[in-house]
Amino acid sequence: MSVNPERKSPTEALDLKRSMDDTWAGKCPVDKTTYPYFNPNYRLPFTHIGTDKQLFLDNFILADFVNVKRVVVRPNKLNPPLIRFSNLPWERYHWTCVCAAALKDPDDGLFKMWYKTLVSGNTNSPKGTLVVLCYAESEDAIHWTKPLRSDCQPFENETKTNIVLTDFDNGTLVLNPDRNDPNKKFLAIYNPGAEAFRCKERVMSRVAASPDGIHWSIISDNTPFRHHHQMRVIWDTSLKKWRGYSQHSHAWSHNHLRTIGLQESEDFINWSPKKVILSSEWDPNLGPNVELHTMSIRKEGGLYIGIVDEAHGEHQWLLNIDGSNQHDQFHTKAALYVSRNGTNFVRADGYQPWCDNDEPGSQDYGYSCHSVAGFLLHNGQMVIPYSAFPYKQRDTRPTGLANHVPAASAQASSEHVEALTRHGIGNPMMNKVRTELPLQRGIGGLVLREDGWAKLKPTYEKGQVYTTQFVFEGDSLKINAECDYGFIRVEILDPKFKPYKGFSIQECDPIHAPKDQIWHTVTWLGKTKVHTLWNKPVRLCFHLLEANLYAFQFFYSEFE
Repeated sequence: MSVNPERKSPTEALDLKRSMDDTWAGKCPVDKTTYPYFNPNYRLPFTHIGTDKQLFLDNFILADFVNVKRVVVRPNKLNPPLIRFSNLPWERYHWTCVCAAALKDPDDGLFKMWYKTLVSGNTNSPKGTLVVLCYAESEDAIHWTKPLRSDCQPFENETKTNIVLTDFDNGTLVLNPDRNDPNKKFLAIYNPGAEAFRCKERVMSRVAASPDGIHWSIISDNTPFRHHHQMRVIWDTSLKKWRGYSQHSHAWSHNHLRTIGLQESEDFINWSPKKVILSSEWDPNLGPNVELHTMSIRKEGGLYIGIVDEAHGEHQWLLNIDGSNQHDQFHTKAALYVSRNGTNFVRADGYQPWCDNDEPGSQDYGYSCHSVAGFLLHNGQMVIPYSAFPYKQRDTRPTGLANHVPAASAQASSEHVEALTRHGIGNPMMNKVRTELPLQRGIGGLVLREDGWAKLKPTYEKGQVYTTQFVFEGDSLKINAECDYGFIRVEILDPKFKPYKGFSIQECDPIHAPKDQIWHTVTWLGKTKVHTLWNKPVRLCFHLLEANLYAFQFFYSEFE
């Protein structure tokens, strides 16, 4: 037996897909010893988890619960929001404010955010309006500043702004994992609407690069297959590709149903045609008025976690020139989805919202939508910026520019807005920022405990969680747990469900720690090392006593 653990292949998913494709295409023979299964090419025929973090949003690593239940955790919402809009001249029109991306810069340690907003009165735009990309930064992911810089893009008579790109819409940006070219540290993909108007194009997709997130240069003026509507991109290390998720159709298909689409790219410039991966049409448990607006992705190990924005249409439609209709008045809320391949997603927690709208008059009564890819991690908590709007989507264009049906619903909606404007706060969705109003559209923050997507907790006081069998790397084990009142013990079992020598529940030191401690290293009689179990099929059994478990991970202690 090797003294080193058998390594988990970083491209396991890609290798397995190629093997399956080649078999189906007749390029390689069927492996009769495993058919109809296709297994990764490991010497030890067990699931290999390496040092990947294991979460509990699906059953991939779980085998059995004894008096334990899974609880999907709802996020808290920060108040006030992360970004508010003021009377900065380029923020006077704010109804399109959407966070394009937020990340931690590994070089200076700052949290950085880029958000788009509509400007008005810019004579450089042939359409009379223009969407710009602005920059903000933070040291704690909660309190943000908008640095005004003379090396940013000027606006009208203002020479110091936080505008870093003009003519930026429906896009995102990423931190490039390939650091060979310092001028391409950051990459952005977006729709330049004004440029498309000048070129008499319906839409264009542009790619830009930057060394610092402030100064940008165009590296591709129009990608072959356009993206659309708040694209969210991740680098998938297992597939060695960029994966971009965005709205597949925005009232442009024959049935005018918003769906989620996926595109892939190896170089961030040449993208595959977009394919539908998620649609409310496929799920009869969703109401017929629900459409899927946008989706953001983050990945932990082999688990893709998607925040999907649902557009809940109300009884009003737009009558298009070709005689088709589309829902044109709706509010949005978010649902949580999971996948093991990034294309086949299932809801993680039934059909209740993961992030619901709050009461009328609250920051996200109308829109809880447009979250960023990934998350910001600071002091044991994850912060996910999202669009938090107090007003739902209503088309306020007059008859002639837009025809709404049925007539009675359209009239009732118009009267609603007029009455609210006359006697209440009003609807500034299409108007200038009004600083006297208590709420404006803003970029909010969803907050979860670090890796706190789902927790395993006893149904009453105590219970056990059994994992599947697997092979691991690393020499120590840590768990993410709340154990400030009770405690947790861990045993490591062999295929006969007997504890390996030295790793029984009796030998495990109870894990009990203050509430603000997130991760806890497991010890058995004071020892942490588990390398004697390398290349053996193991199964963990967690014993919970009035404590909650969120995740576990094997790691190499010398690198901590």
